[in-house]
Amino acid sequence: MTERPTRSIEIEKEVDATPDDVWEAITTDEGLRRWFPLDAKVEAGEGGSVWLSWGPGCEGEAPIHLWEPGRRFGWTESYGDDAEGRPIRVAVDFHIEGREGTTVVRLVQSGLGADADWDEMYDALVDGWTYFMFNLAHCFRKHPGRARRMAWARVPTTLDRQGTWDRLAAAGLVSGQDDTTTDAPPTVNLDEPHQARIVSVRPGHHFAAVLPHLEDSVFFVEIEGKNVGFWLSTYALGAPDVEALQASLDQRVEAALATG
Repeated sequence: MTERPTRSIEIEKEVDATPDDVWEAITTDEGLRRWFPLDAKVEAGEGGSVWLSWGPGCEGEAPIHLWEPGRRFGWTESYGDDAEGRPIRVAVDFHIEGREGTTVVRLVQSGLGADADWDEMYDALVDGWTYFMFNLAHCFRKHPGRARRMAWARVPTTLDRQGTWDRLAAAGLVSGQDDTTTDAPPTVNLDEPHQARIVSVRPGHHFAAVLPHLEDSVFFVEIEGKNVGFWLSTYALGAPDVEALQASLDQRVEAALATG
């Protein structure tokens, strides 16, 4: 049986932390919750497991295949078999290296299908990892030692990508302007308009920005097929403020994507 053709994603990020601190951030329940999923559970060690959740219906568990404290950590995701009966295994590996007072983290996700059926998933994973790796570094740079409080929503949409994006831009939930062509800073309209420092944007797919007026919170929007995810990561806001942001986000998302 021939091997399944595959492709990989590789993203490197410099983090203002020690290798030990980064190891804790990527291999423990509490560490992962600060920058990655809504919830996480890790059974430590090679042969253990990692469970990640982005809300009901979007969660899963995978075995740990790589565990070298302070250096390398990875798990394997299974996607059944392909049309020729070959097992589909996707590895997520983190490589940690201390360099001159900082730590370089290299994320490698390998085993992704090389055919066109995987294109949309591949692009979505590139978008997601770009945001997540940014947020890992952002936590250490701006919010060392602080826990994360989230306001979030993951809702279905009956619109196509462009139609969904246009609705979100009109509601101010993504920046509808190209900030390279104007001196005015882009804004995101949550409980009120907030200036946004764009991290990454691909119209019709994702939007990520830091919101300085919300104590450098990070806002990420991703259109994933027939669902849209909204993730506001806060680190210096109190619980009542985040609860108010959650209520406002829910209202604005519902209004933006309402049909009829």
